[in-house]
Amino acid sequence: ASITLERTDSFGTASPMAEVNLQAPLRQLYDKDFARWIEATATCLRARDAERLDWESLLEEIENLGKFEKRELESRLSVLLNHLLKRCYVELPDCYRGWQLTILEQRNALNRLIKQSPSLKPYLEAVLEEVYQNALAEAREAYPESSWPQEFPFSRKTEDLLSKVFWAEGASNA
Repeated sequence: ASITLERTDSFGTASPMAEVNLQAPLRQLYDKDFARWIEATATCLRARDAERLDWESLLEEIENLGKFEKRELESRLSVLLNHLLKRCYVELPDCYRGWQLTILEQRNALNRLIKQSPSLKPYLEAVLEEVYQNALAEAREAYPESSWPQEFPFSRKTEDLLSKVFWAEGASNA
């Protein structure tokens, strides 16, 4: 048996791309050509063809999507906290603009992530302390001459963390 892979354009119009022989199970395609496996899986899903689906790999990929979003959130949060720390606690005025632009970039990306997946907000709050400790360690390593706060110096409210200008208040009041 074979299926015809289709590509859907931005208007929802499907057009044939290629025909895939499904004598071999989709699991084998998953191991040999991941991109083709995705196309074949999407085609099976659109056709409601549950019998041909590679359920094990499909579930694994869906679970990995959630893990990817969490890793991206942690990475962006780490960069944000690292740059907030540098901007508030490192006296290098020539670097302020670059740090502030990075802060803005990471805040925008985190806001988009949370808007697309609101369930990530509690996850951000849950990992905040651990991510902060890593960001603090990186900042201390990069700028050992600076004085660093022992406790988390910023508001823990997600809305504040993703918008507030902490350095305008002075580092000790962040």
